[in-house]
Amino acid sequence: MNAKKQNFLLFNKMWRKKVESFVEGADVVSCDVFDTLIHRKVRKPIDVFRIVSEQILKEEKYLDEVEVVFSFPSLRVYAENKAREHVFAQYGHHEVSLDEIYVNFQKITNCTDSLKNYLSEKEIFVENSITYANPIMLEIVKKALRDGKKIVLCSDMYSSSTEISDRVINAGYPAGLPVIVSCENGCSKHDGFLFDILKKNFSIDEKIVHIGDNIHADINMAQENEIDCLHFTYKDEIDEIFFSHFSKEENDFANCLSHGFARFILISDPEKAHDIWYQSGVTVFGPLFLGYFFWLLDNLQKGEFSKILFLARDGYFFNKMFAKWSTSLGVNIPSEYIYVSRGTLLYPSLSDLNWDRLWFQFGGRRNKTLNGICKKLGISLYLYLEEAERSGISDINESIESGDARIHKFFVLVGKNLLKDAQNKRKISREYLENYISEGEKIALCDIGWAGNIQGSISRIMRSGGISVDLEGFYFGIFPWSQMNNGLRDVFHGYLVNGSSVQNLNEVLLNGGVELLEFATTAPHGTTLSYTEKNNQIFPVLEQSDDDKRVQTLSASIQEGAWDFVSSMMDLLITMDKKIFLSRSWAEAFINFVQQPTLEEARTFGIVTHSDAPGATLERSHLVSTPASETPEDVEKAKEKSFWKYAFQKLYEPQDL
Repeated sequence: MNAKKQNFLLFNKMWRKKVESFVEGADVVSCDVFDTLIHRKVRKPIDVFRIVSEQILKEEKYLDEVEVVFSFPSLRVYAENKAREHVFAQYGHHEVSLDEIYVNFQKITNCTDSLKNYLSEKEIFVENSITYANPIMLEIVKKALRDGKKIVLCSDMYSSSTEISDRVINAGYPAGLPVIVSCENGCSKHDGFLFDILKKNFSIDEKIVHIGDNIHADINMAQENEIDCLHFTYKDEIDEIFFSHFSKEENDFANCLSHGFARFILISDPEKAHDIWYQSGVTVFGPLFLGYFFWLLDNLQKGEFSKILFLARDGYFFNKMFAKWSTSLGVNIPSEYIYVSRGTLLYPSLSDLNWDRLWFQFGGRRNKTLNGICKKLGISLYLYLEEAERSGISDINESIESGDARIHKFFVLVGKNLLKDAQNKRKISREYLENYISEGEKIALCDIGWAGNIQGSISRIMRSGGISVDLEGFYFGIFPWSQMNNGLRDVFHGYLVNGSSVQNLNEVLLNGGVELLEFATTAPHGTTLSYTEKNNQIFPVLEQSDDDKRVQTLSASIQEGAWDFVSSMMDLLITMDKKIFLSRSWAEAFINFVQQPTLEEARTFGIVTHSDAPGATLERSHLVSTPASETPEDVEKAKEKSFWKYAFQKLYEPQDL
């Protein structure tokens, strides 16, 4: 299964060869329609009814019959079942047309003719708008016609033959293909009699074969009618192989839509889908990013913000989303993208020796030297060699483990000088921020989050210049220790984890989720290292690192997949009330991806490098560390150094899973 996941093109090639071989000797090729020739961009057919309902509610039509519209999905299913019961009682079969279903719908609901007709028309419209061709079957049908074979569509469906014909033509199939449909013949493939009708349309000398996805209707009953058949499990196999991280919850509307649209993207463009980075963008990060975006917009509408600032570089993708879709989704506030980083703001913001904040400057999993730490902070270590000796560090290039008490002691000894140096560095940072932040404003911030360090740093730097501003940050997550950055005019919000609430996801984020998200949101530019002044203007200085550029290339593939996912869904989503999409269920595929990676995902994403500490993208470590040997000690040591613990277990501790 994992090998197939890496080879979408091979998967398609296998199916194309199988179908071509099957139809090779046939004169007549009978094809099931839904989930064979065409697919819907939803997980299951009933999702169509939910779309119809939500679109009419958004249109605010039929307000006098709003209860019928609201309950349409369940009422539509009930009406179809009652229509089949009624037909069976009269004629001994269960096949009904769409018109008959809506006649029963009106009897059950006592709705007006106008609403009944509008619902029926809307259902057909939605069906047509979310239907697309299976690319393999489209090729097969066109080739079969060129080879002189006859193609016939054979469907168990309440839609008329004209409606089905229109639908497949709209999906790209040739016009004029004959359609045999159950609702017009009083029998079905399911009972086997529709195959009798199929056979009567052709001479006994013509070899008929049938292709379909339903094991009973398309396979068992075709065989009973002595028709060679092929079980077309293409869609089911794609769901099993490429959508293993999606929730199987049938009633979650967001999950059903994201599953269906993600499947549409992969099926429609196998060249792109072949790339595992692009795949993950479509199936894992795309839904997560969209869920966060809806949550962000909802919060922006609740507050009266002067503007929203998207913070480099994790806010890059969402800045693009905001620029493209915020207005159509009802949010109209100015936005800007600003170049900041923990490395450029944390140290200048220090007005007291807060060890927790300072630790973020040089913490991490890799060993470091005091010389390297001081260079990163811009401290002239040669001025403090005596303090280094007093701290127990005689060799400034000694490799020291993160958290070593000697580092703590050193910074305590040089604390006053450190604060003075931070004050000197603060001026240029504040001047840069003043280009975007003014006295008395209420500003929203968009960033990936975690401890609120950047927001807290911005607040402290602006206050140091006498500028008071209300900052409200909207993040993927805020951990409880963000309290160290709490200010009177600072508010923090988290989509997945929010301070002391929603703690069940902390473990997911702290054992790989944070690093995977930061990797996936990496902008196509380096991190902000510092600021420089030129012609009385302040400009950011961005890092240029070959390793970081390689990460940017991979992240770009993920973001391309995520963008395609969001773009494909947005035209539909804007026709419905966005409040129905305020859910953490968009994150389920990502959560499952972090906790239960496939072997291929653990291997591929595990070699991605991540900066070992804020502002230190030149110092990178793999998400999964490789044990030096198979001894328990080396395995445990590598696990401790790994960012992504779940992937490490998948690769090196499979017995524990």
